Amino acid sequence: MNGMTSIYSSMAIVLATATHAGALQDVPGPRWVSADGRSEVILEGLFQVMGSVVEGGRSPRANLGLSRMRPELAGSFDDSLHFRVEPNFAAEGVELEEAWIGMDVRSSRALLMAGRMKVPFGLEEVRSRRHINFTRFSILNQFSPAEEHGLFLNGKSDSGRLEYGVSATDGVESGDSDTSVNLAGRIMLHPHAQEPASRWRNLQLGLAATTGSLNADAGDLSVQNAAGRDVIQMAGGVRLDGDRTRLGFEAAWFDGPWFVQAEHMLMEQGMRAGGGAEDVGFSGSYLEVARVLTGESKSFKGVTPDQSFDPATGNGRGAWILAARISELRSDQLLQSGGLAEAGTYTSSIRNLSLGLNWVMNRHMILRQALVRSVYSDDVFVGGEARSGESALMFGLQLHF
Repeated sequence: MNGMTSIYSSMAIVLATATHAGALQDVPGPRWVSADGRSEVILEGLFQVMGSVVEGGRSPRANLGLSRMRPELAGSFDDSLHFRVEPNFAAEGVELEEAWIGMDVRSSRALLMAGRMKVPFGLEEVRSRRHINFTRFSILNQFSPAEEHGLFLNGKSDSGRLEYGVSATDGVESGDSDTSVNLAGRIMLHPHAQEPASRWRNLQLGLAATTGSLNADAGDLSVQNAAGRDVIQMAGGVRLDGDRTRLGFEAAWFDGPWFVQAEHMLMEQGMRAGGGAEDVGFSGSYLEVARVLTGESKSFKGVTPDQSFDPATGNGRGAWILAARISELRSDQLLQSGGLAEAGTYTSSIRNLSLGLNWVMNRHMILRQALVRSVYSDDVFVGGEARSGESALMFGLQLHF
């Protein structure tokens, strides 16, 4: 209990400090527009402090730290040339999350970009982190590609019913020691986009795939549970060596206060331990449902409270969101039989249930908290003790503009 009190006290200090800042007013981020209106520069930001408390046997059992401090600079020139820069100042150091330059093509119906940005695969990953329902993505996300260097093309059809993204990247972000090119593609169908009166107008169905090869050390890699703690630890000397393919299916829908999204993913990765090579498979699914208890509408752009909470005066209720997510991740038996996983860490599946309650204070601040339960089909050793599952309390404070 003392650990919980200390963590929430720290959260209160962070909240009080953020409250004092003038950026909390419900106003858009700074924007500078040229005299002719054809060029602009936009300043945005995303700042997140996150923490968790887990069951005994883990070290640390409780933590609280800066997860993301990301000032974002974007803009366009002459209506057709665009750029974006997103450095992230985290506790581990500074990294460049996104940095690209691009140009409009196909009569401005598509954008061609060069630089570093998100690979078009995985609904969770390509969505903005500003408006997710939990502090962490689902357990599937650890197998989705994130930002990589390369060429990207994103666009949509004239009707808006079809949206697509393709990329060619170098795989360096995955530790690849080869010079192979990784390809990815994602297609999204909005079947009722031209029916504004339909309650299904915001239905989205998608299909994505990646292909490439990878040659990298896997000794420090692991399969994590829903709280981000290591479960299946790869054995020393194991390498990711060979082709890697992914196939993903996605669906999402929102209407009024309801929001639903789901994904299913298949991945096969060539791995090697000693002289033997294996094609190891992983698969999984999740279903996430959320409802705004205070009645506001919810979308991929988040929720705007009808009554914003003003931290300075304590007036306004903000908006409250109840969310639930069930998921399962299945790992190939070859991890155990082929000696790819450390003894005592393998489980064929990890099932998860997450229940979250989020307080959207205003357009710029969100407090997230969730109870997370992970269940293992095979006992795994944590802190020298066999476990069939683990629970965690997770929370995070976010400021964005």
